[in-house]
Amino acid sequence: MCINLVNPTIDVFDCGGRKNTRYVEAFTVLIPRIVKAVQSPGKKKDYNAKQYTVSYVLMRDLNMRGNDCGAYALKFIECHLLGLDFSLINDENTQETRHKIAYDLWEAANDEVLQYRMSKFKPPQRAPGKIVELN
Repeated sequence: MCINLVNPTIDVFDCGGRKNTRYVEAFTVLIPRIVKAVQSPGKKKDYNAKQYTVSYVLMRDLNMRGNDCGAYALKFIECHLLGLDFSLINDENTQETRHKIAYDLWEAANDEVLQYRMSKFKPPQRAPGKIVELN
């Protein structure tokens, strides 16, 4: 999903061609409430929390296997972000993308500096915050 906060819209990219309406519709109601809840105190009165509209992006017929969807999703997000035409996404490019992702993960797993940094990582402490009830 690509959520546009300026034009209250949600673009849904589903490699499997399914419309998960139940899950997507929950976001259309929830996102405006979250935006309203985190707004500056003086602006809450001015904000009209209206429901987001949903559009399903037409996905071309690609030869996706069950384990390829992640790579396809990354490429669709990349094209959407860069304003590129989705026709650039094809089975050959995505197969190459899967190999690059696998190699990058393998390389990172064998990087001594990264291994050291990860061994010393401590999650940040979170201060208890005010709980906001959404009606």
